[in-house]
Amino acid sequence: MTRKVLITGASSGIGKEIARELVARGDFPLLVARNERSLHHLREELGTGEVFTCDVTRQQEVENLTDQIIQRHQQVDVLINNAGFGRFGGALQIPLSDYQAMMETNYLGAVRMTLTLLPHMLERGGGRVVNIASVAGLSGSPNLAAYVASKFALVGFSESLHLEYAPVIQVGVLCPGPVQTPFFCDRDPSRLFPPLIARQLLDANTVARHALKLIDRPRMRVIPHSLSWAMRLRRWAPGLFLQLNRLLYGTWKKQDIEV
Repeated sequence: MTRKVLITGASSGIGKEIARELVARGDFPLLVARNERSLHHLREELGTGEVFTCDVTRQQEVENLTDQIIQRHQQVDVLINNAGFGRFGGALQIPLSDYQAMMETNYLGAVRMTLTLLPHMLERGGGRVVNIASVAGLSGSPNLAAYVASKFALVGFSESLHLEYAPVIQVGVLCPGPVQTPFFCDRDPSRLFPPLIARQLLDANTVARHALKLIDRPRMRVIPHSLSWAMRLRRWAPGLFLQLNRLLYGTWKKQDIEV
């Protein structure tokens, strides 16, 4: 059966690759982002799906979007909260406005979409939510405090949602390491992370394929596998993990990062 899958942040990066993978497996993508032109180009490429413009930081736009989709398609089987952005810079370098903006998009944007669609899913008797978080939502990282905080919040929200509504509403959370997307603004990731982490840079298509696996088997998933083991160490021996992490960044040649 063809599933109707709403993807936020669908105009580029991971969201665009998720849309391509969905079409390849026969699902119907509901493409959501602010950039209408990019969405229409993607729709033309895919040959299917439907385009909706929406700013997930605006509650009224999210409500209007949901009303349009329910009127036209009657249902959303899967919600993939992918919209997000990040800024590099030390905790004191990043202005408070950027902290607020990342929280509004990365965390509250997903909350708005989920809470607005959730009653419709419950009325239909089920649904699935996949939240694209980050390894940064599981462990602190220098020069990413604001981004980390927003992704920690998303992971906590996802786990709480699962505890409240499973098995009727299934929730998956994908926590990838660094991904080669517009997130880096054409900067060299090796300047932003220690070499050990930069060498594990993921491509957007790999992340998209893992995201789709969570539709069928919702759970917490960390990629790549090496970082999954690192997060297990964090759970088992948090003090040791933080010491090793501090050592990793402390021995890395510090460079000025343009915010």
